[in-house]
Amino acid sequence: LNSRFSNPEQLKKFSILSRDFTIDDGELTPTLKIRRKQIGENWSSIIESMYKD
Repeated sequence: LNSRFSNPEQLKKFSILSRDFTIDDGELTPTLKIRRKQIGENWSSIIESMYKD
């Protein structure tokens, strides 16, 4: 997959979450748009671990 993209566009790290984003947890709007701020708050430990060197 990464071979199709330039270096800055390539996927470096990823994490598989234990559950899907939900409306009940505030991560999605009723029209299923993502709420980035809430996702950042709910998953901050995983996000931070991906950026550690």
